[in-house]
Amino acid sequence: MKLSPLPQLPAAKLKNKKRKKTPAERNADALYAEHLLYKNHLRDQPGIPYVPMGGYGEDKGYRYLVIERLGRTLETVLMEQGPVPSATAARLGLEILETLQQMHVKNILYVDVKPENFMLDTHRENKVYCVDFGISDRYVTATGKHKDYKEGTVVGTPTFLSLSCHNGATSSRRDDIESLLYVLIYLMRGDLPWQQASSDAEGAKIKKTTSVEHLCASLPSEWSTMLKQIRECGFEDRPDYDFYVQQFSRLGGKKGLTTPFEWGARKTSKAAAKVAAASQESTTDSPVRKRVKSVDEDLTAPPPTAAKAKKATAPEKKKTTPRHSKQPKKASAPASKVRKTNKKDQKHDDDDVEVEGVGVGGVRPQDREVFKAIAGHAAATAAVKRYNLRSAR
Repeated sequence: MKLSPLPQLPAAKLKNKKRKKTPAERNADALYAEHLLYKNHLRDQPGIPYVPMGGYGEDKGYRYLVIERLGRTLETVLMEQGPVPSATAARLGLEILETLQQMHVKNILYVDVKPENFMLDTHRENKVYCVDFGISDRYVTATGKHKDYKEGTVVGTPTFLSLSCHNGATSSRRDDIESLLYVLIYLMRGDLPWQQASSDAEGAKIKKTTSVEHLCASLPSEWSTMLKQIRECGFEDRPDYDFYVQQFSRLGGKKGLTTPFEWGARKTSKAAAKVAAASQESTTDSPVRKRVKSVDEDLTAPPPTAAKAKKATAPEKKKTTPRHSKQPKKASAPASKVRKTNKKDQKHDDDDVEVEGVGVGGVRPQDREVFKAIAGHAAATAAVKRYNLRSAR
C-alpha cells in the first residue's frame, strides 16, 4: 500500500495557478496519476499487480493506493541469497521485457527501472511483477508525435539509468531496455562499478568510461552483445524486442515456466536461520546423544600399558578357610547370562540390559541403540577378561 498526505492549503494559495506546488502536493498528484495508470492502461497486463475494487481513495487526510500482496524484491533476493545465475537473470529478463514492451505499445515509459521495483509472488516465487509507476511518463505527445530530445535534470535512480539519462537526457523506449540490462547485470555480478560514486556526475563519468567488455567480463557474451545493441539504438527508434527475446532464450530463459526461480547458493534468510538454530538445539541437548558420545569414547579408548596389563592378568589368590568351617558354595552364574547395570539403570528395572544376548526390555525406541552399544562394550570386556584368566592358568 502507498500513502501520501493531502496538504491542507489556504484557499488563497489554491486560487493562485502560477505558484509552484509543494513536495506534498506533487506526491499526492503522482499517486493519483499512478492510480489512473493502473485503471486505464495497465489493467490485466502481464507482470502488473492487481488493484482490488476500492484500492484507491482518500481517508483521514491521506490518499492511498492498494495493490495485491507480493513477496520479496529482487534487491532483497540479492542481499539474502547472493548473485543469481545467468539463466535465472535471462528468465527474469524475458518476463520483464514483455511487460515493458506492452507498456511501450501503450506509449508509456517505466523510467524508474531498479531491483526494488521488481517483486516476486508470495507463494512459489515463479513470477515477477513491476511496481511503482509514480514517475512513469509518455513518449508520445497529444498530437501523436514522439517527444523531442532534451537535456535537463536527472529523473530516476542514477545507478540503473541509461548512459544518456544519467547525463540528464529525456527518457525514451531504449532507455527502459538499457536500464533493465543494468539491473540484470547487477543481479549477476552483485555490484556495478559506478555504484559507490559520490555524485551523479561522478557516476555518469565512471559509467561512460567503463567498457562493455569490462562490465560483462565474467558473463556470457550475449550480455555484452545486448548492451552494445541497445546503446546504438536512436532516441526515437523502436527497440528490436525480438532480438532481446532471442538472446535471453539462448542464455537459458524460457517463457511460461511455473517452477520457482533458481537463486544463488547462499541462504541467509531469517526463516532458514531459525530452522538451523532449532535443529542444532534439538541435537546437541539430546540425552541420548550424550550417552552415545560417552559409549563411543569408551570404545575408542587407548589400550592399557604393559604394567597395567600384567597386573590385570595376574591370577587371583584363592582364599583359604579352615577345614572345620563349612560354608555353602555359591553357584556361579554362566557366562552367557552375565548381566551388567550402571547406577542410573539400577533405579529403573525396565532399563536392565543383557550383555551377550543384548536383550532389551522396557526401553524407549530412541534409546535402544545406545543400550545395545553399552551391552556390546561390556560383553567384549568380559570376554577379554576370561581369555586372560585362561592364559594365566
